[in-house]
Amino acid sequence: MHSTSFEKVLQQRVFSLFTRDEVEALAVLSGYTQRRDRGIPPFEFALSCMLAATSEAKRSFATVWRFLLAAFDVDVARSAVTQRFDKGSADLMETLFLLAVERIQTPDHPQVLGKLKEFKEVLAHDGSVIKLAGVLSKLCPATRTNSVAAAGKVHATVDVVHRRIRAVVVTGERESELAVAKREGIQQGALYLNDLGYFEHDYFEAIQKGEAHVLSRLKQNSNPVVTRVRHGVIAPVRSVGMKLNDLSFCRTQDTFDLDARFKTSTGTVELRVVGRYNPETQKYHCYVTTLNAAQFSVEELVILYTLRWAIELFFKLMKSSMHLDHVATGSADAVRTHLYSSLLAAVVLSAVTDSAAKAAGMPTSRISPLVVGMAAPVLAVPLALLWLGKAITNSTLAALILRTISLGCADQNVNRTQEYWGLLS
Repeated sequence: MHSTSFEKVLQQRVFSLFTRDEVEALAVLSGYTQRRDRGIPPFEFALSCMLAATSEAKRSFATVWRFLLAAFDVDVARSAVTQRFDKGSADLMETLFLLAVERIQTPDHPQVLGKLKEFKEVLAHDGSVIKLAGVLSKLCPATRTNSVAAAGKVHATVDVVHRRIRAVVVTGERESELAVAKREGIQQGALYLNDLGYFEHDYFEAIQKGEAHVLSRLKQNSNPVVTRVRHGVIAPVRSVGMKLNDLSFCRTQDTFDLDARFKTSTGTVELRVVGRYNPETQKYHCYVTTLNAAQFSVEELVILYTLRWAIELFFKLMKSSMHLDHVATGSADAVRTHLYSSLLAAVVLSAVTDSAAKAAGMPTSRISPLVVGMAAPVLAVPLALLWLGKAITNSTLAALILRTISLGCADQNVNRTQEYWGLLS
């Protein structure tokens, strides 16, 4: 592919997520930009926050300041950057994240997953805890350990087929994943792959009534009444009306497939229950679903559930490469700014990954998002310079390198250092 084509791919898939004009307009609406404001330009601020999310393990205002000063030549004091992390910056970064999620292009449906084309989306919910500064304990008290005073929680919905963030909700740690999922509502025509944190009979019934589907692990203490047996159970006719835990399974088959009636708060709901025997643990891995037996075999359901790994990868990426496991600031608005900067960086990296796959003529699934996250610190600055529309020449690169070292890496304790060496003068 010609170099101009590479630029075109980035322009269409990455730089179109948000433009300078859009960021400047949104900065006014969010309150980031005040009248006659001559401070940090919002576009450079947004890109710096996003870059900072990928670059240093310890999230801080200084990282953003270094990018503004060294990479973008925005000469401001560190204190000016700190003051910028307020409600206006948090609202701006959240809006940019939502805009990017809405605009990111979806790659072609992988051929290997063609059977899932009938669903509008294949979604997974999950939540992850973020350690916060102790001064936020009254606002976001931690609940899991005495060693952490304050903690928040990021609840995400991911399209597991295309590895896309679809929605994010931020709450305190006490908010349950299931409660957040219920508030989000049911998307008609979607298939939900849920883990045990979202196991509730009423929720399954709501998904069914919402004309969507669900595939979930089955809780061990769930003991529904069998209404029909397809295979894998001894004396299938006599087993109807029995509790699931009272059944005897065929040793000649490694799967079972049946329907069962689960109690709800208003009555009952009938769902399909399947299981596959694991010879290592000598137990069945059991699942509950609304998917039809004529369309999906037990083996296919087991494979389908493994797609949930995509949301596990998302949170691993956020914590390892976007450094979202711990945000050490006492300002709730600064936490929101850092958080949405990380989320925005993840969306942008996803768009860059798609661009690379398109340019190489290969499926996006061939590229590891975790490895892209590791490469992000190397890719971030040249990507941002292209986004800013700056010509990258030998001269600009040389200036960037030297400015980064001389300004971005300056000694932060000059007086103490001079006093120390002064003893030898």
